[in-house]
Amino acid sequence: MDYSMHLLLALTFDFAIGIFYFSSLWVTVRQLPTTQQPILLIVGSLLGRLSIAVLGFYLIMDGSWQRLVIALLGFVLARSILIKRWKPRTFLR
Repeated sequence: MDYSMHLLLALTFDFAIGIFYFSSLWVTVRQLPTTQQPILLIVGSLLGRLSIAVLGFYLIMDGSWQRLVIALLGFVLARSILIKRWKPRTFLR
């Protein structure tokens, strides 16, 4: 496969991992007020999200620091898009 295709796949897959990671974080935060064991929820969610993200980065990187940089860009891009989407609405008086 062409090298630029590898970089595009790294960007795309880690964008998806970023969407998963930050969406799961959002769900966890929204469930905190209703849970009986918030510490268990926080730690379990963190370990699950982090495990999937690190494994995804490791598999996509495949020993190439260039793919890692592109993958990080995809992850940060997903974060930026979700922040803009979930930003609280403020109304001017």
